[in-house]
Amino acid sequence: MSDTAIGFLIIGVGMLFVLGVAFAIAARGASPSRGRPHPPTGVHLPAPSFLPVVMSFGAALIGAGLAFRGEDQLANPFLAIPGLLVLILGVIAWVRAANHEWRDTEHGPHHDGASH
Repeated sequence: MSDTAIGFLIIGVGMLFVLGVAFAIAARGASPSRGRPHPPTGVHLPAPSFLPVVMSFGAALIGAGLAFRGEDQLANPFLAIPGLLVLILGVIAWVRAANHEWRDTEHGPHHDGASH
């Protein structure tokens, strides 16, 4: 067996171990007696958003920065750094939009009809 095959075997066994531990922890914590938070009445799917496209563009820039690099570089900073900033700002904007939706639903009726 080659060194590469042994390396992939070790990585595969490690991945299965981590997934098994995560499953065991999730199954242990899923008891019906535990108070699981429920969203307030009226929470629905958010309105259509361009933010997933923005985050995909940021991830693509990071990937391009990793692919188109110099011999002595980890990544091309002119592609990877703006991509990282776009990705982080997109995630922050998406979380803020979800929190805004949650607060609007908690504090009163939300009858705009845009995303039902």
